[in-house]
Amino acid sequence: MVGVLQKIGKDKMFLISAGVAALSMFVSRPRLADVDWKTIISLASLLALIAVYEHIEVLSYGASLLVKLADNKRFLVQIIVCTSFFAAMFLTNDAAIIALTPILIIVAQRIKLPIILPVVLVNVAANLGSMVTPFGNPQNLYLLNRFALNFNDFIRMALPVSIASLLLLWLFTLKIPHERITNVKLPKFKLDWSKLVLALIATFVILAGIFSFLPMPVMLATAVIIVVLVDPKIFGKIDYALLLTFLMFFIAVGDVGRAPIVHNFMNMLGSTSFGTYLSGLAVSQVISNVPAVIILAPYTKYVYPLFLGVNIGGLGTLIASLANLLAYKQYYERAESPSGAYFKIFLQINILFLLILGVVGFLLVFFQ
Repeated sequence: MVGVLQKIGKDKMFLISAGVAALSMFVSRPRLADVDWKTIISLASLLALIAVYEHIEVLSYGASLLVKLADNKRFLVQIIVCTSFFAAMFLTNDAAIIALTPILIIVAQRIKLPIILPVVLVNVAANLGSMVTPFGNPQNLYLLNRFALNFNDFIRMALPVSIASLLLLWLFTLKIPHERITNVKLPKFKLDWSKLVLALIATFVILAGIFSFLPMPVMLATAVIIVVLVDPKIFGKIDYALLLTFLMFFIAVGDVGRAPIVHNFMNMLGSTSFGTYLSGLAVSQVISNVPAVIILAPYTKYVYPLFLGVNIGGLGTLIASLANLLAYKQYYERAESPSGAYFKIFLQINILFLLILGVVGFLLVFFQ
């Protein structure tokens, strides 16, 4: 319990959101109705499920098997980048980064491969892959509940950008040298198949709850039960700070939104499809895409531009997505000799992706 509270107390995004929520109370009194409780309960259930998958190391196990197929450095990076892209669709961008970055760094150091570019590409792939499904990232989960979307809506909205993203990622991996590698030794990951089966059953129930086929209490109870069955210690590994951050931003947006000047300004931003799209891109660069979608969604009816804005907006600055900060932290904690060049290369690649996919998004909004 103490460890959980310490983690929450050190989480900068939560502390900022709590401060903003506290200040917003001077504008108006908070109301329970300001909080989207379905999103909160869905997110809590999903975070518990993700923690279970991280605990049984299913993604690390799968990635270690795939890496053994690589016979050269470029193909190895392409395998891990693709795994990050597709894994993020189902296990979120954060989980993909947490599982794959350590494996990538270990392998890269053993085969003498410069690791900054591959780590950044894994980060970018996780962000872009996560946009495809409603449970790939928190902002999509919020959009799902806010606008009563379905799975097909996300596939349809994300498909053009996803195809462009995969092509761009492939082009960037061509910068990795095509040098042969042999006998890459990896850490051994043992998969507990019985726990995996339990997790898959829980996944089915929780997804049914997210899409409103089952009541929310059933979904939340399933999340609690799967944690208890697999290992109760997992309760201490759940990202409570993210959950509380959502809660704080719901309170802040509700309070501040009742101020006429703010209400009118936000309505102006969300009154057009292009205004919504550009606001999503811009606001994400400054405060990250999760709070951006919570702030912008109540003031627009343009779902597709908002979806594109906050998802493409996860590229760019280090704080544009919480996943960017996570990858940055993973690199500096695990690399043998962390280099200050990471930030420079991160910005170069992210700004290029942001500009190119930003134009793609603009065209998609224009021709929708």
